[in-house]
Formats: sequence, C-alpha cells, structure tokens
Amino acid sequence: MVTLNFVKGDWVKEKNGSRVMRVDEYQIVETVQQANGSHPNPVARRAYSGKVWCTWVNENKTVVTQPFWQDDLELASPAD
Repeated sequence: MVTLNFVKGDWVKEKNGSRVMRVDEYQIVETVQQANGSHPNPVARRAYSGKVWCTWVNENKTVVTQPFWQDDLELASPAD
C-alpha cells in the first residue's frame, strides 16, 4: 500500500534545501501486468510512480514544474 505524504497545494521543500515549492500532483504511470489463467490478455493498471510534481518561481521569475521523489521532500511553509 502506498502512503501519500502530501496533498495538492501543500508547500514543500527538498530535505536540507531552502527552495519552497507547491505540490501540483502525484505522478501516475500505467503498468502492464501479464496475463494469468483467468485473464488471457495483459491488463493495464494505473499506479503511483513515487514522484511528486512541484512548481515554483525561479530567480528569473520563470515558473518551473519538476518531479521529485516523495521521500526527498518535507513540509514547509510559504514563509520559509
């Protein structure tokens, strides 16, 4: 079972980092499971990849969106 540490809109930063970012979404990927006796065809399922997409404004006033491993992030406040 997957434990999600953040929700959309949470403020986070990289562990030991200073850049504060906003959580946009969890990265979902499609996985294919091979057929077994009861299902003759492969089955595609959606699964959480372990990455969280975050957005922030860099020093050039450009909006940046990038994925990070959930385990590399910690909660922050917008004032950090």
